[in-house]
Parts: sequence; structure tokens; C-alpha cells
Amino acid sequence: MTMAMQLSALVVAATAALLSPAAPPRCIAGLISGESGARPHIRAPVVTPGGGRTGTALTIRGGGFQPGTRLTIAAVYGGNGCVIEGLGDQYLTSARADGRGSYAVSIHWPSTFDPVLGRNEIGTRALPRGAYYVFALPCGVRAACSFTSGTQPGGPFVLGQARASPVVWIAAGLAAAGALLGALIVRRRAAR
Repeated sequence: MTMAMQLSALVVAATAALLSPAAPPRCIAGLISGESGARPHIRAPVVTPGGGRTGTALTIRGGGFQPGTRLTIAAVYGGNGCVIEGLGDQYLTSARADGRGSYAVSIHWPSTFDPVLGRNEIGTRALPRGAYYVFALPCGVRAACSFTSGTQPGGPFVLGQARASPVVWIAAGLAAAGALLGALIVRRRAAR
């Protein structure tokens, strides 16, 4: 293997490792497996963009439900052991699956904590910054939702991330440096 090929392989491997999504925290895995050990089999919702501030417009879309299923779209805070005040289960919106079992919603990221499963006397509390994992749950009444019957965790949406993650910039820099080094090595060998 030539030096240029080795450098290219190294740059590609480093870029892939930096750009691959991080696994959800252990508390998310515990939430979705529940007491029964069941795992959701419906694919994760796609959340765009992946981060922003309070009020950021985002789209959540997915599928895999029976046509007409009433859905609660929720996010679970991934920091602090998934705790805001009790479970960090943030209500986002409701939707209904279309004739193909798909859904798509557009919302603005909320500013205050509104738990899906309800709490008495929680007052007004600002959502903490950090990663929120998004779920679509088949339930018409919020208090009757179960994370074990919904989707795999989607996202995350990172509250407080106003621009692209530094990881993206580092990966782009590594890719550019690798391409430049590869071109220089090829040019040097051609000059021999």
C-alpha cells in the first residue's frame, strides 16, 4: 500500500469516527427497554436541524405505524441521568400517521418544561441546554404513553447548539488536509 493510500485511509477512518452519531446515554436505553426488556422496533424519527436555540424551527418525520395512529411526539433530555424534574420527558406535539403510516411535523423548540407523562405542581422551568432524543409514541392521551411501544430514539436535537458542531469543522479540516497531502505525494512521485 502506498503512503498516499495509507494517509487517505487514515483520514477517511478519522472523519467517519468523528461524524458518526454518538450512542444515546444509558438512561435512554433504560427508558425504552422498560421493565419488560422489550425494545422498540419502529425506526427512529429524523430530526432536522440537529441543534439550535429555543424557538428554532425543526422538522420531525418518520414512519412505521398503522395508518391513522394517533402519535405523541416527545423528547427526552439526555443529560443529568435523563432527569429534569423526574423524567425529562418533554412534550413536543401530537400528530396522526397518514395512510402509509408516516408522519411529519414542523414545530418550534419550546422554552419551558412540559412533561409528557404529567406532574403536579412543577411550575415554570426553563429547559436545560443539552441533547434531547426524540420519540414518536402511539398514544392519544399523553398520560397513557409508553416509551417501550414507540420508536427508537431519534436525533438528538442539541439545545444551545446554534451552529455546526466543532466536530464537523474538525472532520472537514482533516478531510481537506488528507486530500492535500495525498495530492502532494502523488505530484511528488510523478515528478520523479
